[in-house]
Amino acid sequence: MTENEDLFQETIPKRRPNSTGINGLDLILQGGYPAGTVILITGSACSGMDLFATQFWRAGREKREFLMIDGYMEEGMVDARFLTPDQIFLPGEESGIIIDSLSTVILQYGIEPVLEGIAFARENARHSGDHAFFIMYTGIHDKTTEIMLIRRSDIVIELHDIIHGSDIARVLEIKKIIGFSLPEKALPFLILKGGIELSTTSRVV
Repeated sequence: MTENEDLFQETIPKRRPNSTGINGLDLILQGGYPAGTVILITGSACSGMDLFATQFWRAGREKREFLMIDGYMEEGMVDARFLTPDQIFLPGEESGIIIDSLSTVILQYGIEPVLEGIAFARENARHSGDHAFFIMYTGIHDKTTEIMLIRRSDIVIELHDIIHGSDIARVLEIKKIIGFSLPEKALPFLILKGGIELSTTSRVV
């Protein structure tokens, strides 16, 4: 066991993982996202990040709050467009939290109150066994901001759109998952009418 794995085991109580809500991804992650973790999903606005967040919320909506800032509201979500960072990161110790998107909060209020909010949400995630789940758009923040967010996350997944001639290949890259070995290949996924699914084809990028 590595030093990072020792730290992971010491800071995150051992609990059953929580389903990602995405067909195929639970299998890759040995049951789902490790309980009590901070998850950062990155990509473009059209990469499918919103579906990642929504499917995760639906898989356990009774134990987590979805704060919607950038997209359309769904019944049960919290309208967070006009909330301050203190209010956005407020959910109680028994609740997980999903924020779509962290990028908008950073652009409005700066990085410092967001980092404080992430630290608060992280402690709640450890206590509740659920998660702090954040969306961040790529290409709009400076490198220092991106690094600080990545360093404060337990799991980092980036979504990519890759064009091959007239074909579009969508893949997810698990860039960080503390306490586990990283997959050696990007994982193809499909955006279907019913949501995101991992592709059953063998082609990877």
